[in-house]
Amino acid sequence: MYEYICTTKQGKWKLYADNDTDAMRMALFYSWRDGEDFIKVQSNFGGQPYTLRICMIDKTNSIQTL
Repeated sequence: MYEYICTTKQGKWKLYADNDTDAMRMALFYSWRDGEDFIKVQSNFGGQPYTLRICMIDKTNSIQTL
């Protein structure tokens, strides 16, 4: 299990998941269940910090972070 930090407009909280996909799924579910506005999930796996976000790619391949 790896530690992730979910950031919402209402605050931050920790969650533990086996991989990035499970972390995003859990963060989105708990944010939805608790009525919070999801922003991002962060991890420090392997000593290299990274951020997971939801993005939309349009027909012209422009990326917009939601």
